[in-house]
Amino acid sequence: MKNRKVTAFVALTLAAALAFTGCGAAQSDTTDTPTVTAVEIVSDDSDTAKTVSTVDSVYDLEISDRDASGDYDAASAVTLDPSGDLTITAAGTYILSGTYSGTIVVAAPEDAKVQLVLSDATVAVSDGSAIYVQSADKVFLTAADGTVNTISDGSAYTYTDGDTDVDAAVFSKADLTVNGSGKLTVTGNAKHAIVSKDDLVVTAANLTVTAANVALNGKDSVKIVNAAVTATAGSDAVRSDNDEDTARGYIYVAGSTLTLTALSDALQAQTGIVLVDATIDATAAGGHTSRSDESGKGLKAGADITIAGGSYTFDTLGDAVHADGSVTVTDGQLTIATADDGIHADNTVTIAGGTVTVTTSNEAIEGVNVTLSGGTTYLTSSDDAVNATSGGTLTVSGGYHVLTCGGDGLDANGTINVTGGVTLISGPTNNGNGSLDYDATATVTGGVVIALGSTGMAMSFSSAEGQGAILASVGSQSAGTSFAVVDESGNVVASFTSAVSYACALVTAPGIQSGSTYTLVCGGAVSDADDNGFATSGTVSGGTTVATVDMTSNLYATSGLSMGGQMGGMGQMGQMSGQMGGFGGPGHN
Repeated sequence: MKNRKVTAFVALTLAAALAFTGCGAAQSDTTDTPTVTAVEIVSDDSDTAKTVSTVDSVYDLEISDRDASGDYDAASAVTLDPSGDLTITAAGTYILSGTYSGTIVVAAPEDAKVQLVLSDATVAVSDGSAIYVQSADKVFLTAADGTVNTISDGSAYTYTDGDTDVDAAVFSKADLTVNGSGKLTVTGNAKHAIVSKDDLVVTAANLTVTAANVALNGKDSVKIVNAAVTATAGSDAVRSDNDEDTARGYIYVAGSTLTLTALSDALQAQTGIVLVDATIDATAAGGHTSRSDESGKGLKAGADITIAGGSYTFDTLGDAVHADGSVTVTDGQLTIATADDGIHADNTVTIAGGTVTVTTSNEAIEGVNVTLSGGTTYLTSSDDAVNATSGGTLTVSGGYHVLTCGGDGLDANGTINVTGGVTLISGPTNNGNGSLDYDATATVTGGVVIALGSTGMAMSFSSAEGQGAILASVGSQSAGTSFAVVDESGNVVASFTSAVSYACALVTAPGIQSGSTYTLVCGGAVSDADDNGFATSGTVSGGTTVATVDMTSNLYATSGLSMGGQMGGMGQMGQMSGQMGGFGGPGHN
């Protein structure tokens, strides 16, 4: 458009009350709030918005029946002549077929719904935006079934409409929905690919997007439901950036498959991100081996992030999952490789279900408060595996967690509470960190913790109720050497095989009780062990007995280890001051 106004146009009018039908079904776009029950779209003849999520949210996660359907009535539609610039001034359905070299402008009334149906259409504009929605209530951009369609803008242009910079291949000042089962490729050569200054909905679509800057941008929200999207962006792949309303500026992805390559962030929301049963494969800022200066986050939210089912793979330079609020994972599979944090929250990280695998990271999970209440985690970090910062609380109440750390295993600048679950820690190997590290207290009342690491900063729990905790030197053991606690009857109470070399063991389990004697065995074969060498039953054959522990109280520590542990957490001194017994001697609580 090169600083020019659209002067050539075809005025296309249809009755504003025109009813759109597809396959004989009446369509609607009303927004009555439904009962949110499932991640599916059920098309019917009703005028209510469809249900799309089981997740309770402060955000509007619904989409309409018409958003989801992509249907249209060809008999009542108008086919646009592919010559020159076109201006649409009335509600209706318009079919694009063939090659268009001029900008298609929608300048319809504020209550008008306009549907642009792409039927083997190419809209390629060399000097401006390809499609510009200046005004309407809502525009549907539909790729007709069985068709292949492309949209692209010029590589360099400037067009300003009032105070609005029209800077995308598809630019809409109204709500915009991209749908239909045909294929659609959108290229933003100058800056962005698809932009809505209101809500952007992508549903039941097969969409490929490439942009010099942002691929998909919806100011008020981006909702991607039951769609397949491949996006390559010179900045963020998917972004919502309303910073004036806390109920807007969010991203919602459900039942969709996204493949995202972003020079900056893969998904970036001013407020929240909600993911439900989606599949996302995202690379940000070149991935975890990159040396870029970009943000490089997988998920970046100004408020909270919720993940409820699905499969997510992130290769990121920055944090893979980053929230200025909280992060909650209730289900799904996350696989993360990052040069920074795997999951980071400025408030609370909660893992309540699903499987989180961090193959490489600086810190695998970090938040002011961290709660591991369920699910399975495999966490590898060069620094702390799980870190509760700023005087916060780290709670393990359930789940199965395997940690391999270069720094601390479980680290709290405040308090650690273990009430359940299984936590298996390999590392650290250096004496400047500890498998357990805390500044206030560390209590255990249930669950299993087996930590095999170095002796230099080793700490035990400050208190144990209902079960015992043992902190013992076990000699120099190589990576892959099993460790087992065996009771007086020869039964395995707890076992684990470390992924790294170790010289110290911290173990607590319900089978460790005051008044009993246990042997610590390294290098044996444990009959009931899983792939990590973990068991709480069975027997051990072979191996070397490295210690015998008489539990005269709920806390035991090998001579010298308790004082070494105090260096990292002074809150332990009062509990452990008398626990100086050697391999054969008891500690005293």
